[in-house]
Amino acid sequence: MRRVVVTGMGAVTPLGLDVASFWGGLLEGKSGVGFIEEFPTDKLRSDIAASVRGLDPASYLSRKETELFGRVAHFSVAAATEAMDQAGFGAWRAAGCPHPSQSDEAFAALDRPAVDPRRVGCLMSTGQGAVDIFEQQIEKSRERGPRAVSPFFIPSVMPNNPAAMVSMRYGLMGPSYGLSSACATGTHSIATCAMMILLGEADVMVAGGAEAATRLNTVAGFGNARALTMAFEGDPGRASRPFDADRRGFVMGEGAGVLVLEEEEHAKARGATILARVAGWGLTSDGTHLTSPHEDGLGLRAAIERALGRAEIAPEAIGYINPHATSTKLGDLAEVKALRDVFGDALATTPMSATKSMVGHLLGGAGAIESIAVVCSLRDQRLHPSINLDRLDEALAPLDVVTGGPRAAEVRYALKLSAGFGGHNCALVFERP
Repeated sequence: MRRVVVTGMGAVTPLGLDVASFWGGLLEGKSGVGFIEEFPTDKLRSDIAASVRGLDPASYLSRKETELFGRVAHFSVAAATEAMDQAGFGAWRAAGCPHPSQSDEAFAALDRPAVDPRRVGCLMSTGQGAVDIFEQQIEKSRERGPRAVSPFFIPSVMPNNPAAMVSMRYGLMGPSYGLSSACATGTHSIATCAMMILLGEADVMVAGGAEAATRLNTVAGFGNARALTMAFEGDPGRASRPFDADRRGFVMGEGAGVLVLEEEEHAKARGATILARVAGWGLTSDGTHLTSPHEDGLGLRAAIERALGRAEIAPEAIGYINPHATSTKLGDLAEVKALRDVFGDALATTPMSATKSMVGHLLGGAGAIESIAVVCSLRDQRLHPSINLDRLDEALAPLDVVTGGPRAAEVRYALKLSAGFGGHNCALVFERP
């Protein structure tokens, strides 16, 4: 039977521009949330975000690509570059494509894996797309008329642009597209890629999620929907508070996460390092409301049960949970109800921690970034803490939330959850290799 493993990871996050920086920041309990500096916030309902700082797109893209394509493409290519390097596909990078640290001589010396590119695909997905380019070109049209709109407007903002950019960069000829399911986009991409490999449609898939939607109108929209929070007692770093009694909404984040998934025997045959196994997945819908979760978490519960069933394990085999945990009143409550329905009393002693407490909510990129945190947890047998949990909401108790610093743990199976607007749910089970 075909099995799916992780052989590469790449990250661009508010805590750093690679997996090591991201994971190190999580273990330190460091917040990537700050005040928004890119546009005025005096008329908005939120003035904070978890933004990516310091990424030079010219290190990954040509000058023309950097100018034409939005930040979501910049983040996607940067994260994919790290993941493909780690997975051993760095030599597939097209000639002339920049690399942040690799000389032409080092690139020329790389071994090229003897893998059929028709068996390698990419699902690099985004929930919102190139919001910055949309705003830019619409403003051009308003000021100077429709003839001022760039002829590259459509290819720049099409949601499949990040997948196309990654596929062209590495000459990937297998299944390649993007999907969109709001905040479940990243985990849906991973699950869909795993299914493609399991069904024999590909041997290797680049699975990722990215978002760069922290723009004035997007913040206004989420804010007017009463979904966002402000700085907590004047401190933006304390604003994202999953499970806390004083949580008041989520913090928008941005970035990208990429995992290279591969059929296990295929990975072993070429000597790739196996980081984790994707043991199970479950995809469901609530079928009730466009923006609110099912109040009893029934859709998410079904996703968890399907993921456990696919992995052929009982709930008690799960040693760590990385929840969706947006820091909204309804979302956190519905998620814990779903978990308690599946785990029963054992939930009180199953460790969990919320990545969003430090990097905010990356929307379409959240599930991918948080899955990377799960793989790092399995690799290092350490669980990152949740920050800003000063007082657990009594309606959620009892829970074993990791706080106060990282925790050593012996974990074989870990559960990752995502839930998005539209009632889209996804659960993933990762296994230590």
